Amino acid sequence: MAVQTVNGPPARVPRFSGAGSVTPVAVTGGAGGPDGQTLRKFAVYSSQLASVVLSSHKQLKNNEMRDHMLGEMFALDGRVAIVTGALGRLGREYVRTLARAGASVGAIDVSGDASAFTALIEAGHQVHTELADLAIKAETDRAIAAIARALGAPAILVNNAGMGSSPAAAGSENGRFEDYPEVAWDTMIDSHLKTTFFASQAFIREYRAANQRDGSIINVSSTYGVVSPDQSIYQYKRAGGATYFKPVGYSVAKSGVLNFTRWLAEYGAPLGIRANTLVPGGVREAGHAPEFIAEYEARTPLGRMAADSDYNGAVLFLASRASSYMTGATLVVDGGWTAR
Repeated sequence: MAVQTVNGPPARVPRFSGAGSVTPVAVTGGAGGPDGQTLRKFAVYSSQLASVVLSSHKQLKNNEMRDHMLGEMFALDGRVAIVTGALGRLGREYVRTLARAGASVGAIDVSGDASAFTALIEAGHQVHTELADLAIKAETDRAIAAIARALGAPAILVNNAGMGSSPAAAGSENGRFEDYPEVAWDTMIDSHLKTTFFASQAFIREYRAANQRDGSIINVSSTYGVVSPDQSIYQYKRAGGATYFKPVGYSVAKSGVLNFTRWLAEYGAPLGIRANTLVPGGVREAGHAPEFIAEYEARTPLGRMAADSDYNGAVLFLASRASSYMTGATLVVDGGWTAR
C-alpha cells in the first residue's frame, strides 16, 4: 500500500498544561509519519484526555444526581401555597421562596401593596393577592376560596399573620402587667390565634374538597412563645425613666400557636396533612435602638439578630417533601436564643 505524505508545517496536537486544560504538541516526522517520541507524547495526551472526559462525565452525572435529589426533596412544582401576613417583611420573603421553588402562591394580608410581587409575576411565577381581615371568618373564607378558584386547591398554608402591637392600645400596652389593656389582649389573641384558626379551617375545607392527600401547614410562633421574654434587655428604657415591659399578650398568643399546631397534626394526619411550627427569633429592623441591638446580640450565641431571609430555608423545608416524616414538631431558628 502506498503511503501519501503531505508537505507543510508540522501538525499541532493538544497537550495538557494543567488540570482541565491543554496546549498543542507539534507532531513532526519524516515522510514516513511522526517519530516514536511524538507518538509516545500523543499516547500520553490521549490517556489524559480520556481521563478528563471521564471526569467531566462523572461531574455531569453527579450534578444531575444532585439536582434530581434536591428537586425531589424541595421542588414545589404544581402545588398551590397560601401565605398569610404576606405583605409584611417576612411574609414577602416566604411568598418569594415558595414561588421560586415552583409553587403557585396565594398571598393574603389585611392591607398593603400587591405590587410587591410584580417582579415575581413578570419572571413567570404565579402569585394571586387577596386583601382580607383574617380575624373575620367570612373574609377568611372568601379570600381562600378566591385563591383556590384562581390557582387551584391549596396544599400548603403558612400562617404568618399577626400584629406585633395593638394599634388601639398604643402607648399603654408596654406598661405594668396589672395595667395591660383588655383591647391589647384581644388584639394579640385575635391577630395570632384567631387568624390561624380561621385560615386553617378554610384551607382544610378547600384541601378536602379537592381530594388532596399531601398537605403542609406551617404555623409561625416566636421565641417569646417558647420562653418568657427577657425583660432585662429592655432595662435601657427603664433606666431612661420609662415604664417598659415586653407585654404578656404576644407571648401568650404565640405560645398558643404551639399547641394549636400539635392538635392540627393529630387531626390532619389521616388527611395527609402535616402541621409544624416555625419558631423564629428577632429580626433586625432599621428602627431598633442601638442599646436594644447590643443587648439582644449579647444574649444570642450566634451574636446577631436575624436578617429577613434567615427563615426562608426553614419555610421551604417544612413546605416540601424534605420534611415528609415530620408533623407536630417545633422547628426553632433563633440563633441559639432559646438554648440559653
